[in-house]
Amino acid sequence: IELCPKNHFSIGANDTCTACPDGGHSKPGSFTCEKCSTGEYYNETSNECGICPKNTFTLSGATDISGCTPCQNTGEYAEPGSGYCKKCPQYEEFDELTGGCACMTSFERIDGTCTCQVGETLMGTSCSPCELGKWKNESGVTSCSRCETTLSGAITANRGSSEESACICPMATYDNGEGKCVEIVEGIRNDIEGLTLETLTLFPGWWRTSNTSDDIRECIIAGACLGGNSTNMCREGHTGPYCNVCVENYNLDPFGLCKECASSTMDLVLTITAAFSVMVLFFLFKFLVTKKLGKNGKGKDIWKKMKNGAKVIFASGQITASLPRVIPSLALPNSYEKVVEASQVLKLDIFTLVPVGCWTGGTFNYYNRTAAMSIPVIALCGALFFLGILMKRRRAKIHTAAIAVMYLTLPTITTTVFGLFPCDLLDDGREFLRGDYHIRCDDEGRKVWEIFGYAMIFIFPVCVPALYFYLVWKKKGRIMKPVEEREKDNSIKDLIFLWDPYKPEFWYWEVAETIRRLGMTGLLSIIKPGTFTQLATGLMIGVLYTVLLAKIEPYKENRDNDIAILSSALVVCTFYSVVPDEVAENG
Repeated sequence: IELCPKNHFSIGANDTCTACPDGGHSKPGSFTCEKCSTGEYYNETSNECGICPKNTFTLSGATDISGCTPCQNTGEYAEPGSGYCKKCPQYEEFDELTGGCACMTSFERIDGTCTCQVGETLMGTSCSPCELGKWKNESGVTSCSRCETTLSGAITANRGSSEESACICPMATYDNGEGKCVEIVEGIRNDIEGLTLETLTLFPGWWRTSNTSDDIRECIIAGACLGGNSTNMCREGHTGPYCNVCVENYNLDPFGLCKECASSTMDLVLTITAAFSVMVLFFLFKFLVTKKLGKNGKGKDIWKKMKNGAKVIFASGQITASLPRVIPSLALPNSYEKVVEASQVLKLDIFTLVPVGCWTGGTFNYYNRTAAMSIPVIALCGALFFLGILMKRRRAKIHTAAIAVMYLTLPTITTTVFGLFPCDLLDDGREFLRGDYHIRCDDEGRKVWEIFGYAMIFIFPVCVPALYFYLVWKKKGRIMKPVEEREKDNSIKDLIFLWDPYKPEFWYWEVAETIRRLGMTGLLSIIKPGTFTQLATGLMIGVLYTVLLAKIEPYKENRDNDIAILSSALVVCTFYSVVPDEVAENG
């Protein structure tokens, strides 16, 4: 009996062989046909069902491999033996290498889902980094948050920021701690991004009370403040408000910088040595002049002329010596600074030359200094006045000595006394005496020192010029006589210090000169240091006085007029060198 061939069947062994219907197959001698399952095709060679390859499918089984239909749509795929094609989830695409779905370019699989990672958001069909000024700290396709909503004016340093902390203020602004980027003020570096109130970086010469303060102030002594953003912004040896207080074992020098006590003591020794040497040379010179020319006649005339010229130089030198304390911000050339430092002796302020702070452990404050400067002068002048009354024969010389003492000490004492009043209120509520930042203006006992200050103002800058005027006015008739005649008048010799350098018609000029000296020292000291007002006031006084000197020439000796004009012009030039810079800074 012949068997039915493959893909045919017969119900009986010798019946007619019938071909298998579409999709069916059979082995030789089969009495029935089989059909391939979904996802399979008939392999004629092996005469059995095979699995449709990946990315093809057949719903009911195929008669051959060509019946495994490829997936038609983009993004669809089929695993081997599939009856249909699957579509990849959102933001996924078919991966030929793996034969499955993979995240599209720019997406990341997070917790089994393809999405945008932190710092990115969906832009069209891809993930893009958050723009500048935006951030996102969670994965997903939601939008990035704007820095502006929490910190007005903020930006981010880079795209794709993943934390709110990436929101920073741009250059030339800082985070004021109240949700706003505010403009940098003078004294703060403006070339740094991301500054906050706590991290503000100050330029040298600027200071603030703490790293939570937005009140940036210019230092009184620029060299005392190092700047930066740390809590230690002061130069070594300095501390306190504006870095204007000396720490223990340091003492202020004439330019307001704190120097170690050992160095200050050495400076004192050198100063005393220099002063002593000058005195020796002075008396030696006087001795030689007297010996050569005699005590009277030509020798006396030469000595008097030299004395009057020295008085003119002393007056201007005393103003120059006061400038570092009256106007601490005054910038001087190094060479001229040495001259000013050497001229400190002209102030006759022993507390500038002597490191009292080193010897008293810092307990000698501005109040003590004012009392120690003014009371002895009052006592000395009073004693000389009464001594002159008792000693009639030497009255002229004794009273001249009293007037000279007042003349020599008046500007320094006036400046110091005026310093008892100006106070400086800081943004933390503390208020300090501007003349000494050791002293709080709200301390108990300050009222007593204010009363003392008013009394000293009445005595020195008010009564002394008034006394000068009264004394010369009372005898102006004698003073206004010809020079040769008045020099022989014994009744006015006790006032010779006040009238001798001047022409008879300018009998009052010593009063004008005294007012000028007080204006350039005491008046300027009560104006806020370093301000345009202070500098302009000093410049105006100096210019007016210099022009007046050149116009009227009040001194009887032409040489003294020239010295006075040049000395006054030098002070004017010192102020003029600073005023243009101050104008530029203040617009």
